[in-house]
Amino acid sequence: MPLIDEVQSVCERLASAGWRDLLMLHGLDIQARPLADELNKALSIDRTIKGFEDFSLQGTCGVEAGHPARSLLYHALASPSVTEGAGATPLADFATGAELETLLNYVYGVSPPTLAQLQALAGADATLGLAVFALEYRLGPGTTHRKHADLCFSRTGIARVGTDAVLYDARLRGFSPFVQNKPHAMRVVPARFSAYIAVQQKGGVSDTGAAGDEELDFWFPLHKVFNGPECIAGLDVELDLEAYHVNDKLRQFHIRRGADADWSEPDISKAPFVLTNGLAEWGASPVFGAGLNVPVTRPRLVEPALFNNQLVSFRVPPGANFGGYIINKRHKLLDSGLICDLNKDQDMDAIVSAGNYRALHFIDFTAEGWVKANCPALSAHIPLNVAAYSILSAPDFYPGCGQAELIEWAEQQAFPEPIWYVTLNALSAQRLAGNPELAGGHFVEQDKGITALVSQRLPGMGAATTGPSASTKRPSWLPDQAAGTFSPGWEISTNGGFRPTFLCGYNLGSPFTEDVRICSAAGGYWPAVTPDSARTFEPWPTKPTVIPLTDSENGQTGGASWDGETGPRLVMADGRQVVECTAYTYSDYTNRALAGQLSLSVTGQTSREEYQQRILAMHSAYIAVGATTRTRQGEWSVLSFVDVLRPDLVLDQAESDAKVQLEGDVHFFRIYRYGALSTPADFTRRHVEILEMVELFIGGKHLLINRDKMGWQARPRD
Repeated sequence: MPLIDEVQSVCERLASAGWRDLLMLHGLDIQARPLADELNKALSIDRTIKGFEDFSLQGTCGVEAGHPARSLLYHALASPSVTEGAGATPLADFATGAELETLLNYVYGVSPPTLAQLQALAGADATLGLAVFALEYRLGPGTTHRKHADLCFSRTGIARVGTDAVLYDARLRGFSPFVQNKPHAMRVVPARFSAYIAVQQKGGVSDTGAAGDEELDFWFPLHKVFNGPECIAGLDVELDLEAYHVNDKLRQFHIRRGADADWSEPDISKAPFVLTNGLAEWGASPVFGAGLNVPVTRPRLVEPALFNNQLVSFRVPPGANFGGYIINKRHKLLDSGLICDLNKDQDMDAIVSAGNYRALHFIDFTAEGWVKANCPALSAHIPLNVAAYSILSAPDFYPGCGQAELIEWAEQQAFPEPIWYVTLNALSAQRLAGNPELAGGHFVEQDKGITALVSQRLPGMGAATTGPSASTKRPSWLPDQAAGTFSPGWEISTNGGFRPTFLCGYNLGSPFTEDVRICSAAGGYWPAVTPDSARTFEPWPTKPTVIPLTDSENGQTGGASWDGETGPRLVMADGRQVVECTAYTYSDYTNRALAGQLSLSVTGQTSREEYQQRILAMHSAYIAVGATTRTRQGEWSVLSFVDVLRPDLVLDQAESDAKVQLEGDVHFFRIYRYGALSTPADFTRRHVEILEMVELFIGGKHLLINRDKMGWQARPRD
């Protein structure tokens, strides 16, 4: 079927859902015939209409050949900010992923170029290749050039593992990680890949690129490759995307142990030491569209490792730290075959330090790999085949917040001293190669731009749009949303050393829940968009809370917490009031994952703006009690943090006493300066001495503080 007929079918389906009336406001009638002529005619585009504020100022028609961002119909159907029809009435339906793919193919295929024309566009001496990119249509602020909504590309795509099936959210034009009424379920989140004829050029990645980019080679997309005779003039294209993924964390663990290894070849090249099957598959639903790489749904995020249907274990030697390799060694496998959970033994630290026992191995279903394109019709003309790096990562507990956005915002705040222990970084700003050790040999260490975010190389980008552009909570699979400081890791890690040269998955924790536990508990240390559970555990002087979880998110109000733990609470001990916390030593997120107690629905509704407000509120609370340095902040811990909803009787009384009305969103804190730690009868808990308790309401330009029970006083907010 000709592409225009497929586009016409899409328009017919959506016309009655409010799309015809909406697009008629710009002069485009999607029910006009012939539709190709209608899509090609000049329009009077109204960029004051919600969702069209950041449509390219150079866009003048329904479809402009080769220019998705200048094609009004594609922008309307693909932009997550277009949700209202004529008269601000909600649109009744939205395009599926497959329909957006059809329309995108038409944009590139309405006037198919010849290979000679593409070479001329790239430059006579430029290197062309058949390259695979992860891609996403984004609002203006999220693009590389910040001028208008546009497609963004990267040769790295990040899908996320989960316990429930993939779900396309048509309104967001993306995928939802949430499962309604099942707070502990996590949907897998896929990544979309497409093949493009691309050009290799130096530098010019984006205004947020890395130092030295001008000397590095990057691949930039020129023309989308898809099946049929309408893709490239004179060719009938047949395209196939091939993917490979591997999780070899357990194999690498035993290789590193050398002579101390108790598993060796050929066993460590088999499952569970190396997992290659059942990790991801191409989306089969007709609503998804081509190129959707979907992690396989699993009942649990982690599982005990089995070899020949027997539990797999490893010997823990005395004092073993395994060269810094992060691995769960708190489940002792007894000779009887039973498993002893050492977290339930008060002497766990001593037992682990003494070693000489066998610990149970666990597996997870994170992985790394590649996606490459096979196209016989093009291979004779463009022999260079450029693969994409594909990551199957841990779940994202803040899907509406991105790493690059956090970095840019933090730089604008000009904090007097860094509030993160390690420098913020995004994966898209890393200049490391894909793993050259992966089967297939598709990556080399000299190819350092694989995670960069790029845009299509087109002449004349034009002026920037000026209207507002709403943010969206849509999860992203591009690497600017991922963390780029590998200590110990989140989405991916590196080959290590003082100067790592490539990305890899085998240096991540085994299972990944070990990384989650460390990163979240040391919230002030780990510079990424992750939960900050520092206050759930006994205070850590060098790692104070930076982004507080609310009392409901960490289980203090009786509901499900994000990590299955319960936050701090006031108790009486020996006739005095103390704070009771979970002992970090005996916490085990691998156990929580086995029990299905991790949850991203608890934290996942937090928007980028809300996340930033929490950081500022926590900073203001510290300043209010004189904790102006990180060292002083480490003397305090958070007992309670609440997003206040009016009417609130306590807030009303505080404002009345202080004679100040707080504006905007209001946060309540109860923080305490702590003293000695002690262990109660329940050794899995810690009691923390309270030296001073302070209450604060923080909102707008002021805060209200009640210190030493002196009553509520108003202060300007620093």
